[in-house]
Amino acid sequence: MKGNLELVVLWGLTLFVSASAQTAREQAANTTPTPAAVEAVCAPAVKWQLKTGGSIYSMPLVADGTVYFGSYDYNVYAADAATGRERWRCKTGGRVIGAPVLADGVLYFGSQDNKLYAVAAATGQVKWKFKTELAIVATPNVAGSTVFVSGTDGSLYAVDAATGKQRWSFAVKRGTPTAPVLFDGLLFVGNALGVQALTVQDGKEKWSFKSEGAVVSAPFVADDTLYFGTLRGRLYALEAQTGYEKWYTQVDGGLPFSPAVANGAVFFGGIAGTLHATDARDGHELWSYTSEQGVTSAPTVAGALVHFGSAKGLIALDAQTGQPRWSFNTNGIITSAPTIRDGLIYFGGWDGTLYAVH
Repeated sequence: MKGNLELVVLWGLTLFVSASAQTAREQAANTTPTPAAVEAVCAPAVKWQLKTGGSIYSMPLVADGTVYFGSYDYNVYAADAATGRERWRCKTGGRVIGAPVLADGVLYFGSQDNKLYAVAAATGQVKWKFKTELAIVATPNVAGSTVFVSGTDGSLYAVDAATGKQRWSFAVKRGTPTAPVLFDGLLFVGNALGVQALTVQDGKEKWSFKSEGAVVSAPFVADDTLYFGTLRGRLYALEAQTGYEKWYTQVDGGLPFSPAVANGAVFFGGIAGTLHATDARDGHELWSYTSEQGVTSAPTVAGALVHFGSAKGLIALDAQTGQPRWSFNTNGIITSAPTIRDGLIYFGGWDGTLYAVH
């Protein structure tokens, strides 16, 4: 099971990045974690389900009573967050893998048809499209009047949010840039060699950091610190403004998912099937949990629980101890990190279903 799951996860990663995962594959094959059983404690009940025509890969967006998400069936959907009733869908010319973002009533998202879309959040009507050289599979980001999006052509683009006209572009050193992360006037993107920090105004490089292994998922910024993992199993913490390395920790297996930071801890998992919690100050391990179902998504922390996707559904652990609290089974792999709002957990699966559970 473990070996097959690692291959499935790595295969899925090819949809997001163009970086070699051979080292991560070799490291994962040499690990022998002891699986821990998941105990169902107050397992969540289904509020509603919405079926689409294709797999759902990314974290849904919930805002103003509406949940927005993309599907492998070429559509972006808007549904009532309370009932799951479809409000509209917007058809693109390719699979929609990354998550949409919302700013000032406009939804921005990329498609494998090589276009960045801007649509009215209320109606789904297309306002403009911006074409790149290759597919867009990463989640965009918005700051002020500019949309930032990474393309699989190796460039990060800055696009006028009102008109869809390009303002600037930046080619990363090697590979495909991750989804961009914004903090304090800087944009952070990972690539096959490490991480680069760019100025928001003109895309000029402020600093770069060479990591041990490729960075294929967006970094996470908390308390002026940039956290990210690599396909060689290393989690880094850098000073966001300078790129100075504060610490790193090494684990078995590649880390293809973004970490999460909450309550002084960094939560991250990888293809070896283990979710880790480390101290955000110095990186020492607080606990680890190995799942026989694997770890197939970035974690989401809400209240006292940390949630993550697996090959068979969603799993929730106690964020302080790493002890299992409940699991929710689905008919497909969950690579969508869950979104938690108003007592509901929203997430999508490879079975083409968006779930809302209590």
